[in-house]
Amino acid sequence: MNEATEGAIVLVGGGHAHVEVVRQLGSLALDREIVLVSPSRHTPYSGMLPGYIAGQYTFEDFHIDLAGLCERCGVSFLEAAVTGIDPAHRRVSLPDGRILDYALLSLDIGSTPSLPESVSGGVSVKPIASFTERLARLDALATRQDEPLRLAVIGQGVAGVEVALALKHRLDGLTEHPVEIALVGRAPVLIPERGALARRIIARALEQAGIAHHPLFDVVGFDRGQLAARDGRRLSVDEVVWTTSSGAAGWLTQTGLSLDSAGFIRVDETLRSVSHPEIFAAGDIASLPDPRPKAGVFAVRQGPILAENIGRTIAGQPLLHYRPQRAWLALISLADGRAVADKWGLAASGQWVSAWKHRNDTDFLRRYR
Repeated sequence: MNEATEGAIVLVGGGHAHVEVVRQLGSLALDREIVLVSPSRHTPYSGMLPGYIAGQYTFEDFHIDLAGLCERCGVSFLEAAVTGIDPAHRRVSLPDGRILDYALLSLDIGSTPSLPESVSGGVSVKPIASFTERLARLDALATRQDEPLRLAVIGQGVAGVEVALALKHRLDGLTEHPVEIALVGRAPVLIPERGALARRIIARALEQAGIAHHPLFDVVGFDRGQLAARDGRRLSVDEVVWTTSSGAAGWLTQTGLSLDSAGFIRVDETLRSVSHPEIFAAGDIASLPDPRPKAGVFAVRQGPILAENIGRTIAGQPLLHYRPQRAWLALISLADGRAVADKWGLAASGQWVSAWKHRNDTDFLRRYR
């Protein structure tokens, strides 16, 4: 059964880039059916996840209603997962056997948890779209403990720091026993991708919150309440929260698309697949010629370029190049009413930074409501 007419533009995934594509293409009157396929009607804005965990935002505050956005923009919305792509016949497969034909295809499906080979279990922050359900498990674990809950947050990047601080703020409010949180990772320092001044501010915030930092802790196992490092160190913890590196959807290996060594879709400077020019990719799932971290700040910047290039492809015009920023502003939530701003090795913190971050985040969401 064909759900999309011949010549349709099919967008798979409701990530940060695709919401902008829907907004722009829906206003261009391209005389093509545009279909957005996503496994969930609501897509989260990752920048506001720490605020949600800490209780600053509700579910509605940091989610975009994809069906409502599509309706306003004249785009068809299909709530379904995608299980495969057949580039030779330009078809997308859905779990119930339906097939979508496309003239142009774009993927913005995010990433999946990538754990060490010898490790299983724990609570993963990604995919963020379903983390709210997993967060409820941590809430229940904290409330039924007769003694302090011991958590290990794996990952020393911005996500690990924000999640650790937000969980401390949230879970301490649910139980009479203060939650014990350890932040662990294989790097020698906190947030190694940011400047030294920001690292010092973050270290003080963790110390003030009572969160212990365990650097050079390369996790190789988690079993029966014991988190094991490669060097033999062990931590006694009740649960593990993963914020570490991300992986690609496994079904992509069956598509014939050119993938990098981690399974992400290789694209050129125009965000077009290097092996299939009728397919684009953006966000975490795209492997750029000039690699960048898997972070929403890049997907947001890719959205306008992706929308423009889809329109230019239909019109037979030259495509624009996406040039990822080499230095980017990080606004890092401390979950205590403050945030840290970091760029070019300069950093500042305070409630005014938190207000700045809140304004930026809510301005982004307001475009799609």
